[in-house]
Amino acid sequence: MAEKRINLNSASKEELSSLPMMGETRAQYVIEHRPYKDWDDFKNKVPSVSETMLDDLKKGGAEV
Repeated sequence: MAEKRINLNSASKEELSSLPMMGETRAQYVIEHRPYKDWDDFKNKVPSVSETMLDDLKKGGAEV
């Protein structure tokens, strides 16, 4: 079975909250600052995003 991908530009708050290191507060911030062109754009718009967090999000099923 294929892994379900969660698109940061269209996912619900609940879907985003299920991603590694996300949580409800950061998920709401992600929603408020959409759209994201790519991972660099995401990192620039969302505060306190480290390379480790980006790697965890990607491995956890997130996509831009």
